[in-house]
Amino acid sequence: MNFYVSKISRYSALSLILCALIYFTTGCIFQEIDQPSSAQPDEEIRISISVHDNLVPEPNAHKGVLAVLLPEDWEFIKCDYAFSLGAGSMEFSQEWTDSVKACYPAGEFGDNMKWIGLISDQGYAYNDPITIQLDLTLKTGMSQGCFNLGYLVTKATKGLICSGDPSWAPLSYPHSIGVPDTACDTTGFSVEPATEWSDLFYRRSGWTGSDATYSIPLDGYDAPGGPANQQSLFVFGDTFVGEVDENGNRYDAFFIKNSYAVLDGLSPDPENITFYWDQSSPNLPQSVFVPQIPANEPDDWFWPMDGINIDGMTYLYGLRLVSGGGSGAFNFKIVGVSLLSFQLNSNNEIIDYLEQDTPLFYADESDGSEIVFGQAVMPMTAASGNPGADGFIYVYGPKNTASGKQLVASRVLPEDIGNFQNYEFWNGESWTDDIASCAPITDRISQEFSIHPVEDGTFLLSFSVNFTSVAIRKGESPVGPFEFYRIIWNSPEAAGNPAVFIYNAKAHPHLSEPEKWLISYNVNSFDFSAFTDADIYRPRFIYYDEEGLSTEIVTRAAPQPMNFKLYANYPNPFNPSTTISYQLAESAYVKLTIYNARGQQIKQLVNKTQRPGHHSVSWDAKDESNLSVSSGLYLYQLSVDGLTRNRKMIIIR
Repeated sequence: MNFYVSKISRYSALSLILCALIYFTTGCIFQEIDQPSSAQPDEEIRISISVHDNLVPEPNAHKGVLAVLLPEDWEFIKCDYAFSLGAGSMEFSQEWTDSVKACYPAGEFGDNMKWIGLISDQGYAYNDPITIQLDLTLKTGMSQGCFNLGYLVTKATKGLICSGDPSWAPLSYPHSIGVPDTACDTTGFSVEPATEWSDLFYRRSGWTGSDATYSIPLDGYDAPGGPANQQSLFVFGDTFVGEVDENGNRYDAFFIKNSYAVLDGLSPDPENITFYWDQSSPNLPQSVFVPQIPANEPDDWFWPMDGINIDGMTYLYGLRLVSGGGSGAFNFKIVGVSLLSFQLNSNNEIIDYLEQDTPLFYADESDGSEIVFGQAVMPMTAASGNPGADGFIYVYGPKNTASGKQLVASRVLPEDIGNFQNYEFWNGESWTDDIASCAPITDRISQEFSIHPVEDGTFLLSFSVNFTSVAIRKGESPVGPFEFYRIIWNSPEAAGNPAVFIYNAKAHPHLSEPEKWLISYNVNSFDFSAFTDADIYRPRFIYYDEEGLSTEIVTRAAPQPMNFKLYANYPNPFNPSTTISYQLAESAYVKLTIYNARGQQIKQLVNKTQRPGHHSVSWDAKDESNLSVSSGLYLYQLSVDGLTRNRKMIIIR
């Protein structure tokens, strides 16, 4: 292969061809939620919500639904709406309250929370996009604490809420409010623009934009704090190659399927990054990664996914697609997943290139779902530098279903990365060799995402939601369980511009600082004519500082002291035993009980009065009859004088 280096060359014009790879192109989105950050007990508060709907035309006069997650002792007072076609009020609906409760159990978000469902008094039909302004009035209760409110909107049509499809039923959560004024401490994490990283990818000549934006450390060290001279391989999907004029507009633009860049060092220095694409044909930039195995059709092309470097060899998972045969606005379909392996020579050119077809794509004809592995890679090897390394490489993907995207997991040892019969798949209880048995770990993820370990023993899942926001989930192991997601960043690029959306957020651990993670997201537009703007279709970056972030949602009913602490068991997942620790502030009657995922009691470990202080109990994964229990998810509950706290753990046989 010959490669074009963006620092020195120019090229002639070519007609612009657009084929952006996204799974949703229209939708109902929250544009703005203006909620007070604090309130007094028994006080009326007003919340302003702006919702944009570009799912048009809508020939049927549908009513609208707003669901609100709030503390149990709060009251709904009223909600008015107004938009270009009319105005009116929203009324409480028990039917829609029950619907949202069934799809999003309030207990997933914290104790003592509830949903209320509201429906508009009239229905509307419309041909053009609309923006609806909602004016919601609530009355707080006597509960005190930091409460995370949530908002969901949809049309009053059966099945949309439970579909999990953010384009039909977007959910915005959490929105913290403290009662009273000083009760809400939101200092658990902070987010700020990583301007220097965003600027690194705003370029006026050569490579001028792309999506995907995966980064792979070329020495295999994936944790923060690597060597200062560490090299990173950035891999991009659909890419613009051309020039940008003084007004920020692209011209002489080519559009290719993929490209890459190499960054020297850990800082975003524009002098230390070089962009590459294939220049085998003079004056005609082309994709770097092109399907070559005999099973490919002539029109097949690669969407690069995540990868890893093992002993100097880079392994990259490639999603293989073909134009035609798909549905929706973008007519393509997935036909397979390949594993690409190669090295970079001293000029950062690809050598020793090999493509292998893999069994890491599975289409279930019975329900139309598809599983794609390779969208996220988490090395838990000694060479990765990651905490809690167990020797495996975890390879994740989405299971695309009618109700949205679910997270599924596989794993393989480094030496077997190209031996596909040795991949294992998580079925919810254990690792198997059957990809069809994959069980969803969590849901509502984006097509691209990332998972990486944190020093506190948890795992951080980063992704995008609602085409406007970056979100995270904290998990207890590589296969969960994961908490409900928190929105950490609302994109300023999408604010106030319904045509602009963001997607496919992911973290870059080796380019981060400890507890200050670098996260990227892609910016795109529903309006293809906007692609001449070089500010569109390029990645943005943020810093997410999670110091002090708790995995627990802090909500409570009337103030009631918890005179004990229940800690996460260690190790988790475990085999054959684990240790559960807890702290008592005073003497109390204590019960520590193990339950299975169905709520059936498995074993009682403690049932007596204990003195204040630190206590630890080991569990050998056996029941009351001293029989070993099966792999899977279990709960352990600590009850102290009638007050309880629960945590989750996983046994892996």
